[in-house]
Amino acid sequence: MKTIIKESLPVLLLAGAVSICAGLVLHTNNEILFMLPGILAIVPSFSNMGGSVSSVLCCRLSSALHLGLIHPKIKKTKTLERNVFATMIIGAISFFVLGLVAALFNMLIGLKSLSLLVFPFVTLAAGFLTVLVLISVTVVFSYVSYSKGMDPDNMVIPVLTSMGDFVGILLLFVMIMLVM
Repeated sequence: MKTIIKESLPVLLLAGAVSICAGLVLHTNNEILFMLPGILAIVPSFSNMGGSVSSVLCCRLSSALHLGLIHPKIKKTKTLERNVFATMIIGAISFFVLGLVAALFNMLIGLKSLSLLVFPFVTLAAGFLTVLVLISVTVVFSYVSYSKGMDPDNMVIPVLTSMGDFVGILLLFVMIMLVM
């Protein structure tokens, strides 16, 4: 218990600071939210989704490292390739469906937002880029924390969820600004 707290506390403090930065990005883009309030329909899910998808990858890598299926040196293996590919596919499908459902919801209730044709692709592009960034962080941090004798589940997942918030929201607004 003490080891988990000792390893996790600095990471959790860092994760909290990064999540605050995500809130600042959201706040600085409030004019877009006032102009297109339908975007708010996806912000909570969108910011959560990238961290969740990459956290699953972290858990799978952590298990593979602990079981000896992969070694704590970053190199191309079938196990790593399959897990990264699956994460990319799950992320792409999830973000596209999120954008499609939000666009339909906004259209049904008459909330001003991006069009039905644009919204799913904006969330797909921003989400896929978020997942790519988080996959890189997941792989590097998982291997490094394991090789330093720490449990990647305790170290990496808080970083991923907070980075998912920050990177996801940032990229979402970048993509929205590109299509406006």
